Amino acid sequence: MKLQIGVIDLRTLLPWLAILVFSLLMLYSVSSPPGDFDLGDERAAYTVSRIFFERQLLWVALGVVTMLVSAAVPFRVYKDYFAWLLYGGGLLVLVALLALPPLRGDTHRWLVLGPVSLQPSEFFKAALIIMLASFLAGRRGDPDRLSQLLLTLALVLPPTLLVLRQPDLGTALTFIWLMFPMLLWRGLSLRRLIIMTAPLLSGAIVLYGETRAHEGLGAAHLVWALLMLGLFLLMLFSPRVPLVERIGFMVASIGVGLVVPRIWAGLLPYQQKRILVFFDPELDPLGAGYQIFQSKVAIGSGGLLGRGFLQGTQKGLAFLPARHTDFIFSVVGEEFGFVGALVLLGLYGLLILRGFQVAGRARHPFAQLLAVGISSYLLFHVFVNIAMTTGLAPVTGLPLPGMSFGGSVLVATSFLLGLQMNIARNWGRY
Repeated sequence: MKLQIGVIDLRTLLPWLAILVFSLLMLYSVSSPPGDFDLGDERAAYTVSRIFFERQLLWVALGVVTMLVSAAVPFRVYKDYFAWLLYGGGLLVLVALLALPPLRGDTHRWLVLGPVSLQPSEFFKAALIIMLASFLAGRRGDPDRLSQLLLTLALVLPPTLLVLRQPDLGTALTFIWLMFPMLLWRGLSLRRLIIMTAPLLSGAIVLYGETRAHEGLGAAHLVWALLMLGLFLLMLFSPRVPLVERIGFMVASIGVGLVVPRIWAGLLPYQQKRILVFFDPELDPLGAGYQIFQSKVAIGSGGLLGRGFLQGTQKGLAFLPARHTDFIFSVVGEEFGFVGALVLLGLYGLLILRGFQVAGRARHPFAQLLAVGISSYLLFHVFVNIAMTTGLAPVTGLPLPGMSFGGSVLVATSFLLGLQMNIARNWGRY
């Protein structure tokens, strides 16, 4: 295999490098005490935590090398050989993790290789994108057929169940999400997608309504009734979907909506409390809601232009947990304000838009689907992480790619963006 060095896609490379530099600045800040406070001997703790910055330097270097190698490998290698190899090998690793002793808070997410700790599920996101792109590109026939959808689900369900056992809800949701934009790009109709996901929407809306019942809110149940009415009308005007399937999804949607309240009523009080706090962390401000509360304080205190580099007090006085990982965006908001946060989101926006542009110009379905999967992966991670840190979504543990401390997500994302550069370099052939 000969590496192919050609034109570099700067519209992918430069935004990613800017994000990595931004990350190093933020991790340096997280590892430093606030400039306006004299912490005395406690400064020693920041010297110890400087290891976050130093390790991230190494991960950034490895990520950039991975990106460039991924961009230089002949594209046919990914197209012809990598899909099943990465998918099958990744599944074996996820299974093996569950057999190993738990680490870090009684979880099975980490694989320790000497001084290095890796999170295999982050790498499996890349494997799943490649697998789905290869599978969907090779399928023939109507994408709306139920058999096509079930086969796609059969690829997504095993890793989803495995990571739920770790447990890792954020990664499981990512696996499920990746399937939908790639199916839509391949030709799945939006009408079919709505019908197919109606039972899930039905259950989620009713469950949310049950969790808000203590506030006397009935809006969720009204939304559920409107959803069922809309679904009924949609099915009347969906002749391409077989009648049996339309009736089946309608019955399933109504059934799920009726069963969820009974399941909720059968839960023990402590089980209900866990779900209530998941949807509304402010019910437990000193426990599950503490992170979100401190995150919102940090972002709000930044104002328009922020407190200034190294001047953040929420991160500096350690009020903000996980400030170097899942809540790194809060540090950006505190020290660089709304403008800094907007610049960071703009960099991610450039990467995501570039991915969809690459997909639109690629010739081969595999290349198109690969680019769509990469952009969808970034979009989901960024959206969920920002929503989580601003209190608009529950805490699911999804990192901000390139910004959060950690090598697994950084190297995996760099590999995917290298693939995006590879596709852009081979527009004329693939």
